[in-house]
Amino acid sequence: MVNLETKLGSREVCHVFLQTGLKLPQADVVKKWHEGAIKLTINPGANKKFDPFIGESEPLIINEKFAVNSQGVVDCEFWIDESAQIGEPMTLKIEIAREYLMKHKPIYLREVGMTWKRKTYRFPVHNYLNPHKGAEKHGYTPYFIIRSGPGTLRHQEDHDFVKEARDADLQNIRNLVPWCDVDKLSPSKSTNHIDQPKYKDLPRFLQFRNSSKDAFYGSQKHGAHDVIFQVGHIILGKLLNLFLCRKPSTGVNSFASLDDYAKSFPEMGESCEWSKADIKEGMKVGEIFRDDGEFGRQIIQGPNSMKLSRVDKLSPTWQEGISQGTLPDYAIDGEDVHEVIKDGRLFEVVNSKLLEGVGHGGLQSQVNHMLHCFFPRQTWYVVQADCLFFVSKKRNPLYAFVPVMIRLQNQNDCEPQTFWGPPKPGSNENGQHALSWLYAKMYFRCADWQVYSIGTHFARAHALSEVFGTSMYRNLPSAHPLFRILQPHLQGIIAINAQARDVLINPGNNAFARFMSAGDNLGDLLEHCCKDMLKYKHLIIPDDFKARGLGDIPQYLYRDDSIALWNILHEYATNMIDLSYPKDEDVRQDSELKNFLHEFLEYGVKAFAEAGDFPDHLDTKEELSTYITAIIYNVSCFHTGVNFQINKYLAYFPNAPPSLIRPPPGQKDIVTMTTIMESLPKRDVAVITMAATEMLGKFSPIERFYSQTKAFARKGYFGENMAVSEEQEEIIGKMTSAMVELTSKIRDRNEELGKQHGEQDEYKHFLAYDVLSPHNIPLTTEI
Repeated sequence: MVNLETKLGSREVCHVFLQTGLKLPQADVVKKWHEGAIKLTINPGANKKFDPFIGESEPLIINEKFAVNSQGVVDCEFWIDESAQIGEPMTLKIEIAREYLMKHKPIYLREVGMTWKRKTYRFPVHNYLNPHKGAEKHGYTPYFIIRSGPGTLRHQEDHDFVKEARDADLQNIRNLVPWCDVDKLSPSKSTNHIDQPKYKDLPRFLQFRNSSKDAFYGSQKHGAHDVIFQVGHIILGKLLNLFLCRKPSTGVNSFASLDDYAKSFPEMGESCEWSKADIKEGMKVGEIFRDDGEFGRQIIQGPNSMKLSRVDKLSPTWQEGISQGTLPDYAIDGEDVHEVIKDGRLFEVVNSKLLEGVGHGGLQSQVNHMLHCFFPRQTWYVVQADCLFFVSKKRNPLYAFVPVMIRLQNQNDCEPQTFWGPPKPGSNENGQHALSWLYAKMYFRCADWQVYSIGTHFARAHALSEVFGTSMYRNLPSAHPLFRILQPHLQGIIAINAQARDVLINPGNNAFARFMSAGDNLGDLLEHCCKDMLKYKHLIIPDDFKARGLGDIPQYLYRDDSIALWNILHEYATNMIDLSYPKDEDVRQDSELKNFLHEFLEYGVKAFAEAGDFPDHLDTKEELSTYITAIIYNVSCFHTGVNFQINKYLAYFPNAPPSLIRPPPGQKDIVTMTTIMESLPKRDVAVITMAATEMLGKFSPIERFYSQTKAFARKGYFGENMAVSEEQEEIIGKMTSAMVELTSKIRDRNEELGKQHGEQDEYKHFLAYDVLSPHNIPLTTEI
């Protein structure tokens, strides 16, 4: 009989599960990687002089073929002599066993699992290794050193080798994620970003993953393949293709009437590859956009209400408008304006300060004209526009939020300000007063387009999140619990912003200059928006609504859904932080968190840090929970709320023109329908606007969502998260369950509102507000 104890000695089995490739999307054909062997070292750098029960293992070599374009797992077993006294696997070094002088393909590692002495350890990676010698020069770290478990704070570690490992791991990443020199920023008073001018120059782990790109390409119709990577070039390409091969009915002439535009809308939508459902939604907007109730509803349920606030005292500007008789009694239901203010039912949107000094646009139209003579030369007017709103007690609550006065000023041409008010109820919609009012509303929506696209959308939803992401990668090692919480939400923002800087907002050649009034002067507008709109207090969602006095506006569904989402995410962040920060003192002792806050202020938002009131330190767990919630909410929920409705509301030209080619009327000028139609840009700009909103306002297979939905084949939170301990996954499960419940509540609410809407004869169309339903909210920003 064989003595097994003698044969095996004191060896133990170490079971390793190496997970590679991507869970989403699955590829039709699984490709295998065999460019080298993977070498694992448990507890690298451990010194028995300091702890005789913790040691470094011999290298574990895994020489297999690994899945690269789809989910795959390699399962291996190793004998480890117990005399080595490895102890608990605290850290794991992961590298490629052999290097090549020639360029080879990288491999994406998701996670390494390990079973050792009947315990399971998980090492989340979510990064690339490359077998090429000198891989760090090509955007790859030479190795990883991963901490097991939920992540730890540096001052909580008892072993020097663990601290050294996290320092080395962080330094590898820092070397690949440098800040841009603040003296090179353009514009100079905007947010900072990674110092990589082109997407292709980014570290590989910040680029979109190849399997995701392949799936995205395959999902797009012919002609739209590069939506994520060359949005601006594709928009221009669509436009040129459309007109170089145009039919006689698709010229670049003006629209003859609003009906003419409405009839052209489906054709233009199909030319831009809109879905029939999106075309139908746009046509709904076209049938109701002239109504004041719909105009107000789009402020509180559309993509931009960031400048909305309650009026507690009339400004001198509004007082002047009232003194001119622009606010008649019928506009506010016969009430006294001061009583309305006292009752908290008067509101304003003021965009003038942000547009001050931003010049007119249209230079790109001149370039297009030189290239192709059928493109007309145009001047696109940047006009300061503000609007006063009133909550009516007499109107249908669904449409009780209405505009009552608009201020316009063509300051670039030194024209005086003008004020415009609504016509009497029941007036002829084609009468002089009604057309002047419609014209004024179009100029306001045009001004709001500029502030929305560069301020609300790019500066707040994109640029600010990139600052958080860059500081995270530079200062929080992968072992840090905050990195593991934040990484799934910040992983896409740097890549898409690099594309935006190259194509969408490049000062020398940007896509916005092809259809938006302020496109030729984006730098000026961006500076104004960063200083005015990027404030920490605005990121605290419930406090922001309260500070702006927006708590009592009826049917303000954006506010209601935003606060519900904030509460779920705040509870999630609080529970996660409770796991890693037992006391408030741990927050104050977290040196890596201090570095994160310091670089965010000193390098990220230095140009307007004082105006932005961002904290330079956090002292309590509650303060930290709020800060983390603000980051997660901004990059996921906020971006969703302001981005994924643009093709519904901002693509229908007369509803929200991105540019207007005639100056606003003087106070005594007569406005006709001809005046209005001649002020809209030519058909080429209408088409490129539809192409742009379609490209920027759609989901992709890359996305993961808070609420998994089988009907739409949308994947949920699990699978990309780096918080892998049982306690953390339990918290994630609780959060996602709350998101599923909120999805159901929003669906039920919209069904009820739809029923109420159907009972109202004066409104024929209902546009459900479901953009902030969790099944529509991606975890990160990748478009």
